[in-house]
Amino acid sequence: MPTSGSLLQELRDVHLPAPISLWPPAPGWWITFGLVMMGGMVFLWILRNRRRTQARRLAMNELGAIKQHYDTHRDDQWLVQRLSTIVRRYAMVTFPRTEVAGLVGVSWLQFLDRSGRTNEFTAGVGHLLSSGPYQQQAVVSGNELMQLVEHWIQHVTPPNGRERT
Repeated sequence: MPTSGSLLQELRDVHLPAPISLWPPAPGWWITFGLVMMGGMVFLWILRNRRRTQARRLAMNELGAIKQHYDTHRDDQWLVQRLSTIVRRYAMVTFPRTEVAGLVGVSWLQFLDRSGRTNEFTAGVGHLLSSGPYQQQAVVSGNELMQLVEHWIQHVTPPNGRERT
């Protein structure tokens, strides 16, 4: 039987494993990096989309306030003036200023029909937006005109497919 001294001499020294390298990262780090990149892209897309539709949201909020005021006061002249203003302002934000700023009368109504893919401005209740704000008394179907303006704001087609900011 071997002695304990000879057994100790047969033992080898402790070998440390090779140091862990930083590259390539473990799969968990790749997954984390991918999720962070996807989250950043989604965040940028949401931010860009919100900025692009900000004018539409503001116009719809203002239209809601106009509806509430009109429901309580039933002032047709006030309604036509406000709707004309909101349509003009939204068109100025959405389209190039040089294309919209000089339009008046029938050319303004034709522009609204063309951009909103409708004929309700030249042939329907929307014709009041060109002459109604300047008349002493306007008699109008308020709800019908508000629906037309709301439809136009929601479905207007900017020239490049995006609203200007």
